[in-house]
Amino acid sequence: MKQLSKLFLLTMLLIFASCENESTEDSETLQQREIFDEAKIIVSDGEEDKDLMFTSNSETMNENTIMNVAKANITNGASVLQVYDAIDADRDPYGSQQPNANFWWSETPEADDYFNASTYYAAAEGANLQFTEYSNGTASITGTTISGTCVVSVNVWLKDKKTWAEWSALGGEHKKEGTAGNTSDEAQFNFYVIDSENSTVTASGDCPQTGTMGVEQRPDPNDMNTPNYGSHVGPGGANYDSNIGELGLSSWGWLTDINTGERLWKMDFNFRIVPNADECSDCEGKVTDLTLNWDWHNDYRVRVYQRYENTCYATKIFDQVVGAGEDFSLSGSNANGTFGKYVYIYVGNCYYTKIKTNCYLNIGPGYTKGVLEVVSGHSTLGGELCEYVQPDNHCYRHWSCRYRSSCRYY
Repeated sequence: MKQLSKLFLLTMLLIFASCENESTEDSETLQQREIFDEAKIIVSDGEEDKDLMFTSNSETMNENTIMNVAKANITNGASVLQVYDAIDADRDPYGSQQPNANFWWSETPEADDYFNASTYYAAAEGANLQFTEYSNGTASITGTTISGTCVVSVNVWLKDKKTWAEWSALGGEHKKEGTAGNTSDEAQFNFYVIDSENSTVTASGDCPQTGTMGVEQRPDPNDMNTPNYGSHVGPGGANYDSNIGELGLSSWGWLTDINTGERLWKMDFNFRIVPNADECSDCEGKVTDLTLNWDWHNDYRVRVYQRYENTCYATKIFDQVVGAGEDFSLSGSNANGTFGKYVYIYVGNCYYTKIKTNCYLNIGPGYTKGVLEVVSGHSTLGGELCEYVQPDNHCYRHWSCRYRSSCRYY
């Protein structure tokens, strides 16, 4: 009986080993087959947009995208520590004279219009700011804030995170003002400075100025004749708020000319923050950025275009050689930071495919288009994209399949 048991176990081990070898061989065979058929796989999906027009400017990297790619690179290799939703500060002790707000944009050269309600911007339905901290000592303030018909898209980056001990040792100060700010303890705060090379706001509607502007820390941290307050985050950090001890942020800056750096307007952020309850959301509004994986066995030059400000003209937003299995990131170049309806992807010298980015498709991590797979992304109203749920088990890797006459994306 013992001999039979041993024989049975030995047989099972041989079968298991055989299956493992077959699985490895199948995988190797599939890879070999794909490489053998590369010329048939890395080809156009047959759905090229004939209305997309290329001009002499189409091969020049879009300037807005250059800034956005730089922003994406700020967090390269870093993980998200925490995402916070902004809560409008109630402006205490001036709550009866100033509206609840998260952003102030002065409309006068003297910046003496503190009691002008139109200078205060706040969350609205489907629009708010978020504060995100990363493991490499950077942070971001992103989202949308509104005053009347003026809509401001915020993409501000903070750098050089420091404790109070580190900050004060370098001559940094803590700006105490307002109800919450005057009672706060600087020892519980972290301090940053605005990264002016990678920060922008874009205004549209009835605003003091429209278009994209840069953002610079105020007072100038490099000016020895002015105090250095930086941007502070901690309990009571929303200076002008009645909620003493609640987590908040305050920062002060100039809006600047995006090309010359000229200081145009004074502004500040002042809001409470609470941890974001939802790690992700469905695609809402339009997609603002995507990280894609090149799920192929060889390196290729990849170029990506979008429609310039939703016109028929192509503008280039990415152009690099992408390695086998490598991730690469894209950011929208429209004035509002979006891609528009599609991003158009060219591999080698030819059109390969396009990805829908207007949220008509609930795109998210796991969505595949040929040998490209979405790793992560964000939308204007939904924030971080949730995982994509594939509607069926059809072949999505190749445009034509062995057991199906064609594979198209829905």
